[in-house]
Amino acid sequence: MTDPSRRIAFAILKAVESEGAFSNILLNRKLQTAEGADAAFVRRLVHGVLKNRTLLDSQIDRYLRKGGIKVPARILLRMGFYQLAFCEDVPDHAAVSETVALAKQAFRGGEGFINAVLRSFVRDGKRLALPEDLTVRYSMPSWIVRLWTESYGEEKTRQLLEASLEEAPLCLRINPLKAQENYVPDVSGGIAASAGYRSGLFSVQDASSQEAIRILDPRPGERVLDVCSAPGGKTCAMAERMENRGSIKACDLHENKLPLIEKEAKRLGISIVTTCVRDGCEPPDPQEIEAFDAVLCDAPCSGLGVLRRKPEIKWRLTEEELRSLPGTQLRILKNAAACVRKGGRLLYSTCTVDPLENERVTEAFLSDGSFDKVCERQIFTGETINNSKGDGFYVCLMRKKDL
Repeated sequence: MTDPSRRIAFAILKAVESEGAFSNILLNRKLQTAEGADAAFVRRLVHGVLKNRTLLDSQIDRYLRKGGIKVPARILLRMGFYQLAFCEDVPDHAAVSETVALAKQAFRGGEGFINAVLRSFVRDGKRLALPEDLTVRYSMPSWIVRLWTESYGEEKTRQLLEASLEEAPLCLRINPLKAQENYVPDVSGGIAASAGYRSGLFSVQDASSQEAIRILDPRPGERVLDVCSAPGGKTCAMAERMENRGSIKACDLHENKLPLIEKEAKRLGISIVTTCVRDGCEPPDPQEIEAFDAVLCDAPCSGLGVLRRKPEIKWRLTEEELRSLPGTQLRILKNAAACVRKGGRLLYSTCTVDPLENERVTEAFLSDGSFDKVCERQIFTGETINNSKGDGFYVCLMRKKDL
Protein backbone atom coordinates (compact mmCIF):
# COMPACT_ATOMS: atom_id res chain seq x y z
CA MET A 1 0.00 0.00 0.00
CA THR A 2 1.31 3.42 -0.93
CA ASP A 3 0.83 6.48 1.24
CA PRO A 4 -2.36 8.24 0.04
CA SER A 5 -0.90 11.70 0.67
CA ARG A 6 2.11 11.11 -1.56
CA ARG A 7 -0.02 9.31 -4.15
CA ILE A 8 -2.36 12.31 -4.43
CA ALA A 9 0.54 14.76 -4.54
CA PHE A 10 2.15 12.78 -7.37
CA ALA A 11 -1.10 12.70 -9.36
CA ILE A 12 -1.52 16.47 -9.02
CA LEU A 13 2.09 17.22 -9.95
CA LYS A 14 1.86 14.95 -13.00
CA ALA A 15 -1.37 16.63 -14.14
CA VAL A 16 0.18 20.07 -13.71
CA GLU A 17 3.28 19.05 -15.68
CA SER A 18 1.71 16.96 -18.43
CA GLU A 19 -1.82 18.31 -18.81
CA GLY A 20 -1.54 21.99 -17.92
CA ALA A 21 -3.78 21.55 -14.87
CA PHE A 22 -3.93 24.12 -12.08
CA SER A 23 -2.63 22.97 -8.71
CA ASN A 24 -5.06 24.99 -6.58
CA ILE A 25 -8.10 23.57 -8.38
CA LEU A 26 -6.84 19.99 -8.20
CA LEU A 27 -5.86 20.31 -4.54
CA ASN A 28 -9.32 21.51 -3.57
CA ARG A 29 -11.04 18.88 -5.68
CA LYS A 30 -8.98 15.84 -4.69
CA LEU A 31 -8.67 16.65 -1.00
CA GLN A 32 -12.45 16.87 -0.60
CA THR A 33 -12.83 13.16 -1.32
CA ALA A 34 -9.44 11.82 -0.24
CA GLU A 35 -9.59 9.23 2.51
CA GLY A 36 -6.63 8.82 4.82
CA ALA A 37 -4.67 11.69 3.28
CA ASP A 38 -3.00 14.45 5.26
CA ALA A 39 -4.28 17.55 3.46
CA ALA A 40 -1.60 19.85 4.87
CA PHE A 41 1.18 17.47 3.81
CA VAL A 42 -0.27 17.10 0.30
CA ARG A 43 -0.36 20.88 -0.15
CA ARG A 44 3.12 21.19 1.28
CA LEU A 45 4.50 18.59 -1.14
CA VAL A 46 2.76 19.98 -4.21
CA HIS A 47 3.64 23.61 -3.54
CA GLY A 48 7.14 22.76 -2.35
CA VAL A 49 8.00 20.87 -5.53
CA LEU A 50 6.45 23.46 -7.84
CA LYS A 51 8.06 26.41 -6.07
CA ASN A 52 11.54 24.84 -5.96
CA ARG A 53 11.49 22.97 -9.26
CA THR A 54 14.63 24.40 -10.85
CA LEU A 55 16.67 24.07 -7.65
CA LEU A 56 15.51 20.50 -7.14
CA ASP A 57 16.33 19.59 -10.73
CA SER A 58 19.80 21.08 -10.38
CA GLN A 59 20.44 18.79 -7.38
CA ILE A 60 18.93 15.72 -9.06
CA ASP A 61 20.99 16.21 -12.21
CA ARG A 62 24.18 15.84 -10.19
CA TYR A 63 23.29 12.17 -9.74
CA LEU A 64 22.25 11.42 -13.32
CA ARG A 65 24.20 10.37 -16.34
CA LYS A 66 23.85 12.55 -19.41
CA GLY A 67 20.45 12.31 -21.01
CA GLY A 68 16.94 13.03 -19.88
CA ILE A 69 14.62 10.96 -17.75
CA LYS A 70 10.91 10.39 -18.13
CA VAL A 71 8.42 12.79 -16.53
CA PRO A 72 7.14 10.32 -13.86
CA ALA A 73 10.70 9.60 -12.72
CA ARG A 74 11.56 13.29 -12.59
CA ILE A 75 8.47 14.05 -10.49
CA LEU A 76 9.19 11.17 -8.10
CA LEU A 77 12.77 12.35 -7.61
CA ARG A 78 11.62 15.92 -7.03
CA MET A 79 9.22 14.70 -4.37
CA GLY A 80 11.90 12.60 -2.72
CA PHE A 81 14.58 15.30 -2.82
CA TYR A 82 12.14 17.90 -1.49
CA GLN A 83 11.25 15.73 1.51
CA LEU A 84 14.89 14.93 2.23
CA ALA A 85 16.18 18.49 1.85
CA PHE A 86 13.29 20.61 3.11
CA CYS A 87 11.08 18.49 5.40
CA GLU A 88 12.95 18.08 8.67
CA ASP A 89 9.94 16.33 10.22
CA VAL A 90 10.03 13.54 7.61
CA PRO A 91 12.58 10.80 8.49
CA ASP A 92 15.02 9.97 5.72
CA HIS A 93 13.96 6.32 5.62
CA ALA A 94 10.31 7.32 5.20
CA ALA A 95 11.08 9.79 2.42
CA VAL A 96 13.04 7.14 0.53
CA SER A 97 10.89 4.07 1.17
CA GLU A 98 7.57 5.82 0.49
CA THR A 99 8.87 7.35 -2.74
CA VAL A 100 10.17 3.96 -3.89
CA ALA A 101 6.83 2.33 -3.01
CA LEU A 102 5.06 4.98 -5.10
CA ALA A 103 7.51 4.35 -7.95
CA LYS A 104 6.44 0.68 -8.06
CA GLN A 105 3.04 1.94 -9.23
CA ALA A 106 3.90 5.13 -11.09
CA PHE A 107 7.22 4.12 -12.70
CA ARG A 108 7.22 0.34 -12.85
CA GLY A 109 10.60 -1.16 -13.44
CA GLY A 110 12.34 2.03 -12.42
CA GLU A 111 11.95 1.79 -8.65
CA GLY A 112 15.53 0.54 -8.31
CA PHE A 113 16.81 3.61 -10.11
CA ILE A 114 14.71 5.92 -7.88
CA ASN A 115 15.98 4.13 -4.77
CA ALA A 116 19.62 4.41 -5.85
CA VAL A 117 19.48 8.13 -6.57
CA LEU A 118 17.70 8.98 -3.33
CA ARG A 119 20.07 6.88 -1.22
CA SER A 120 23.07 8.51 -2.89
CA PHE A 121 21.70 11.92 -1.93
CA VAL A 122 21.27 10.74 1.68
CA ARG A 123 24.81 9.31 1.78
CA ASP A 124 26.15 12.68 0.62
CA GLY A 125 24.52 14.35 3.61
CA LYS A 126 21.58 15.79 1.65
CA ARG A 127 23.77 18.79 0.85
CA LEU A 128 22.13 21.37 -1.39
CA ALA A 129 24.46 23.14 -3.79
CA LEU A 130 23.01 26.66 -3.61
CA PRO A 131 24.25 28.67 -6.59
CA GLU A 132 24.56 32.45 -6.76
CA ASP A 133 22.37 32.39 -9.86
CA LEU A 134 19.01 33.68 -8.62
CA THR A 135 17.09 31.85 -11.33
CA VAL A 136 18.26 28.51 -9.90
CA ARG A 137 18.46 29.40 -6.22
CA TYR A 138 14.87 30.70 -6.18
CA SER A 139 13.54 28.61 -9.09
CA MET A 140 12.39 31.66 -11.03
CA PRO A 141 12.59 32.18 -14.80
CA SER A 142 15.38 34.59 -15.70
CA TRP A 143 13.08 37.04 -17.47
CA ILE A 144 11.00 37.54 -14.29
CA VAL A 145 14.16 38.12 -12.25
CA ARG A 146 15.27 40.65 -14.86
CA LEU A 147 11.87 42.39 -14.90
CA TRP A 148 11.84 42.83 -11.12
CA THR A 149 15.50 43.87 -10.94
CA GLU A 150 15.03 46.55 -13.58
CA SER A 151 11.81 47.76 -11.94
CA TYR A 152 12.59 47.58 -8.22
CA GLY A 153 16.33 46.98 -7.75
CA GLU A 154 18.29 43.99 -6.48
CA GLU A 155 17.31 44.17 -2.80
CA LYS A 156 13.55 44.30 -3.44
CA THR A 157 13.89 41.59 -6.09
CA ARG A 158 15.53 39.24 -3.62
CA GLN A 159 12.75 39.96 -1.12
CA LEU A 160 10.15 39.14 -3.78
CA LEU A 161 11.96 35.94 -4.70
CA GLU A 162 12.12 34.83 -1.08
CA ALA A 163 8.45 35.69 -0.56
CA SER A 164 7.48 33.63 -3.62
CA LEU A 165 8.77 30.50 -1.85
CA GLU A 166 6.93 31.14 1.40
CA GLU A 167 3.73 29.42 2.42
CA ALA A 168 0.78 31.73 1.80
CA PRO A 169 -1.13 32.43 5.02
CA LEU A 170 -4.77 31.57 5.49
CA CYS A 171 -6.69 34.84 5.73
CA LEU A 172 -10.39 34.97 6.57
CA ARG A 173 -13.05 37.63 6.05
CA ILE A 174 -15.83 37.68 8.63
CA ASN A 175 -19.30 38.23 7.20
CA PRO A 176 -20.93 41.11 9.16
CA LEU A 177 -24.33 40.20 7.69
CA LYS A 178 -24.36 36.96 9.69
CA ALA A 179 -21.56 36.93 12.25
CA GLN A 180 -21.04 39.00 15.37
CA GLU A 181 -18.04 41.30 15.52
CA ASN A 182 -16.15 39.06 17.96
CA TYR A 183 -16.77 35.82 16.01
CA VAL A 184 -13.70 33.56 15.72
CA PRO A 185 -14.03 30.79 13.08
CA ASP A 186 -13.06 27.23 13.96
CA VAL A 187 -11.22 25.80 10.95
CA SER A 188 -9.34 23.07 12.78
CA GLY A 189 -11.07 20.40 10.69
CA GLY A 190 -10.59 22.25 7.41
CA ILE A 191 -12.49 25.05 5.71
CA ALA A 192 -15.00 22.90 3.83
CA ALA A 193 -15.87 20.95 7.00
CA SER A 194 -16.41 24.07 9.08
CA ALA A 195 -20.01 24.68 10.12
CA GLY A 196 -19.30 28.40 10.18
CA TYR A 197 -18.17 28.34 6.56
CA ARG A 198 -21.18 26.33 5.40
CA SER A 199 -23.42 28.78 7.24
CA GLY A 200 -21.82 31.76 5.52
CA LEU A 201 -20.24 33.28 8.63
CA PHE A 202 -16.89 33.81 6.92
CA SER A 203 -14.99 33.54 3.63
CA VAL A 204 -11.39 32.96 2.61
CA GLN A 205 -9.87 36.10 1.09
CA ASP A 206 -6.31 37.37 1.05
CA ALA A 207 -5.59 40.53 3.03
CA SER A 208 -4.46 42.46 -0.06
CA SER A 209 -7.69 41.65 -1.86
CA GLN A 210 -9.68 42.84 1.16
CA GLU A 211 -7.60 46.02 1.22
CA ALA A 212 -8.62 46.79 -2.37
CA ILE A 213 -12.30 46.75 -1.39
CA ARG A 214 -11.60 48.94 1.63
CA ILE A 215 -9.96 51.50 -0.65
CA LEU A 216 -12.88 51.51 -3.13
CA ASP A 217 -15.26 51.80 -0.15
CA PRO A 218 -18.60 50.81 -1.72
CA ARG A 219 -21.39 52.24 0.42
CA PRO A 220 -24.90 51.13 1.37
CA GLY A 221 -27.43 52.11 -1.28
CA GLU A 222 -24.91 52.64 -4.09
CA ARG A 223 -25.01 51.16 -7.58
CA VAL A 224 -21.81 49.19 -8.15
CA LEU A 225 -20.38 47.44 -11.20
CA ASP A 226 -17.81 44.65 -11.04
CA VAL A 227 -16.59 44.13 -14.60
CA CYS A 228 -14.39 41.03 -14.06
CA SER A 229 -16.11 39.37 -11.14
CA ALA A 230 -15.67 35.58 -11.09
CA PRO A 231 -15.34 33.72 -8.80
CA GLY A 232 -16.98 36.48 -6.76
CA GLY A 233 -14.81 37.05 -3.70
CA LYS A 234 -14.50 40.81 -4.18
CA THR A 235 -18.13 41.08 -5.30
CA CYS A 236 -19.35 39.54 -2.06
CA ALA A 237 -16.88 41.55 0.03
CA MET A 238 -18.40 44.71 -1.49
CA ALA A 239 -21.94 43.52 -0.77
CA GLU A 240 -21.04 42.87 2.88
CA ARG A 241 -19.50 46.32 3.17
CA MET A 242 -22.68 47.79 1.63
CA GLU A 243 -24.75 46.03 4.33
CA ASN A 244 -26.58 44.20 1.51
CA ARG A 245 -28.22 47.48 0.48
CA GLY A 246 -28.01 48.93 -3.02
CA SER A 247 -27.09 46.85 -6.07
CA ILE A 248 -24.06 45.14 -7.58
CA LYS A 249 -23.89 44.05 -11.21
CA ALA A 250 -21.29 41.27 -11.37
CA CYS A 251 -20.02 40.45 -14.84
CA ASP A 252 -17.67 37.93 -16.37
CA LEU A 253 -16.61 36.90 -19.85
CA HIS A 254 -17.34 33.22 -19.18
CA GLU A 255 -20.97 32.28 -18.62
CA ASN A 256 -20.02 29.02 -16.87
CA LYS A 257 -18.36 31.03 -14.08
CA LEU A 258 -21.45 33.05 -13.16
CA PRO A 259 -22.96 30.23 -11.02
CA LEU A 260 -19.85 30.43 -8.82
CA ILE A 261 -20.69 34.06 -7.99
CA GLU A 262 -24.36 33.27 -7.41
CA LYS A 263 -23.57 30.28 -5.18
CA GLU A 264 -21.15 32.31 -3.06
CA ALA A 265 -23.65 35.17 -2.67
CA LYS A 266 -26.35 32.73 -1.57
CA ARG A 267 -24.04 31.11 1.01
CA LEU A 268 -23.31 34.51 2.52
CA GLY A 269 -26.94 35.68 2.59
CA ILE A 270 -26.38 38.35 -0.07
CA SER A 271 -29.34 39.39 -2.24
CA ILE A 272 -28.15 42.55 -4.02
CA VAL A 273 -25.94 40.83 -6.62
CA THR A 274 -27.09 40.14 -10.17
CA THR A 275 -24.83 38.46 -12.72
CA CYS A 276 -24.39 38.80 -16.46
CA VAL A 277 -22.04 37.80 -19.27
CA ARG A 278 -19.87 40.69 -20.36
CA ASP A 279 -16.73 41.07 -22.46
CA GLY A 280 -14.78 43.84 -20.77
CA CYS A 281 -12.96 44.57 -24.03
CA GLU A 282 -16.25 45.58 -25.67
CA PRO A 283 -17.93 48.98 -25.09
CA PRO A 284 -20.71 48.91 -22.47
CA ASP A 285 -24.41 49.01 -23.29
CA PRO A 286 -25.81 52.56 -23.65
CA GLN A 287 -27.93 52.19 -20.49
CA GLU A 288 -24.75 51.54 -18.49
CA ILE A 289 -23.02 54.77 -19.48
CA GLU A 290 -22.39 56.85 -16.33
CA ALA A 291 -24.90 54.66 -14.46
CA PHE A 292 -22.79 53.51 -11.49
CA ASP A 293 -21.51 55.18 -8.34
CA ALA A 294 -18.50 52.86 -8.12
CA VAL A 295 -16.86 50.49 -10.59
CA LEU A 296 -14.34 47.78 -9.80
CA CYS A 297 -12.01 46.82 -12.65
CA ASP A 298 -10.01 43.87 -11.33
CA ALA A 299 -8.30 43.19 -14.63
CA PRO A 300 -6.88 39.91 -15.96
CA CYS A 301 -3.15 39.94 -15.27
CA SER A 302 0.03 37.89 -15.14
CA GLY A 303 -0.57 36.83 -11.52
CA LEU A 304 3.01 37.43 -10.40
CA GLY A 305 1.69 38.52 -7.01
CA VAL A 306 0.14 35.13 -6.21
CA LEU A 307 3.04 32.78 -6.99
CA ARG A 308 2.90 31.51 -3.39
CA ARG A 309 -0.58 30.13 -4.10
CA LYS A 310 -0.24 29.26 -7.80
CA PRO A 311 3.45 28.49 -8.36
CA GLU A 312 2.91 26.88 -11.77
CA ILE A 313 2.20 30.37 -13.17
CA LYS A 314 5.92 31.08 -13.36
CA TRP A 315 6.53 28.01 -15.50
CA ARG A 316 3.76 28.78 -18.00
CA LEU A 317 3.80 32.53 -18.40
CA THR A 318 6.08 33.90 -21.10
CA GLU A 319 7.57 37.37 -21.40
CA GLU A 320 5.70 37.84 -24.68
CA GLU A 321 2.38 36.99 -23.03
CA LEU A 322 3.05 39.46 -20.22
CA ARG A 323 3.89 42.26 -22.64
CA SER A 324 0.62 41.68 -24.50
CA LEU A 325 -1.48 42.19 -21.36
CA PRO A 326 -1.30 45.99 -20.85
CA GLY A 327 -3.14 46.70 -24.11
CA THR A 328 -6.02 44.46 -23.06
CA GLN A 329 -6.03 45.86 -19.53
CA LEU A 330 -6.21 49.44 -20.81
CA ARG A 331 -9.17 48.60 -23.09
CA ILE A 332 -11.04 46.99 -20.21
CA LEU A 333 -10.27 49.95 -17.93
CA LYS A 334 -11.49 52.51 -20.49
CA ASN A 335 -14.74 50.60 -21.03
CA ALA A 336 -15.24 50.29 -17.28
CA ALA A 337 -14.61 54.02 -16.83
CA ALA A 338 -17.44 54.87 -19.20
CA CYS A 339 -19.87 53.36 -16.69
CA VAL A 340 -18.81 55.65 -13.82
CA ARG A 341 -21.12 58.60 -13.08
CA LYS A 342 -19.65 62.08 -12.75
CA GLY A 343 -18.04 62.31 -9.33
CA GLY A 344 -18.07 58.51 -9.05
CA ARG A 345 -15.18 56.18 -8.19
CA LEU A 346 -13.18 53.74 -10.31
CA LEU A 347 -10.75 51.20 -8.88
CA TYR A 348 -8.22 49.47 -11.12
CA SER A 349 -6.58 46.47 -9.48
CA THR A 350 -4.41 43.48 -10.35
CA CYS A 351 -2.83 40.63 -8.42
CA THR A 352 0.59 41.21 -9.93
CA VAL A 353 3.87 42.98 -9.22
CA ASP A 354 4.77 44.57 -12.55
CA PRO A 355 4.83 48.28 -13.52
CA LEU A 356 3.89 47.46 -17.12
CA GLU A 357 0.52 46.08 -16.03
CA ASN A 358 0.04 48.50 -13.17
CA GLU A 359 1.43 52.05 -13.09
CA ARG A 360 1.96 52.25 -16.87
CA VAL A 361 -1.67 51.27 -17.52
CA THR A 362 -3.16 53.82 -15.13
CA GLU A 363 -0.76 56.52 -16.37
CA ALA A 364 -1.95 55.93 -19.93
CA PHE A 365 -5.58 55.95 -18.81
CA LEU A 366 -5.31 59.14 -16.77
CA SER A 367 -3.60 61.03 -19.59
CA ASP A 368 -6.92 62.09 -21.15
CA GLY A 369 -7.77 64.10 -18.03
CA SER A 370 -11.29 62.80 -17.36
CA PHE A 371 -10.35 61.21 -14.00
CA ASP A 372 -8.28 62.32 -11.02
CA LYS A 373 -6.04 59.90 -9.16
CA VAL A 374 -7.14 59.61 -5.52
CA CYS A 375 -4.58 57.05 -4.33
CA GLU A 376 -2.25 54.43 -5.73
CA ARG A 377 -0.52 51.54 -4.02
CA GLN A 378 1.70 48.64 -5.01
CA ILE A 379 1.50 45.97 -2.33
CA PHE A 380 4.51 43.67 -2.55
CA THR A 381 4.21 39.94 -1.86
CA GLY A 382 4.68 39.31 1.85
CA GLU A 383 3.94 42.89 2.87
CA THR A 384 1.99 43.11 6.12
CA ILE A 385 -1.65 44.12 5.64
CA ASN A 386 -3.85 44.07 8.73
CA ASN A 387 -1.55 41.62 10.55
CA SER A 388 -1.31 39.23 7.58
CA LYS A 389 1.35 38.86 4.91
CA GLY A 390 -0.61 39.74 1.80
CA ASP A 391 -0.28 38.72 -1.82
CA GLY A 392 1.31 41.03 -4.36
CA PHE A 393 -1.42 43.45 -5.40
CA TYR A 394 -1.83 46.80 -7.13
CA VAL A 395 -4.66 49.28 -6.60
CA CYS A 396 -5.35 52.68 -8.07
CA LEU A 397 -8.45 54.60 -7.00
CA MET A 398 -9.64 57.30 -9.38
CA ARG A 399 -12.53 59.76 -9.32
CA LYS A 400 -14.41 60.94 -12.40
CA LYS A 401 -14.30 64.68 -12.77
CA ASP A 402 -17.63 66.42 -12.21
CA LEU A 403 -17.64 68.54 -15.37
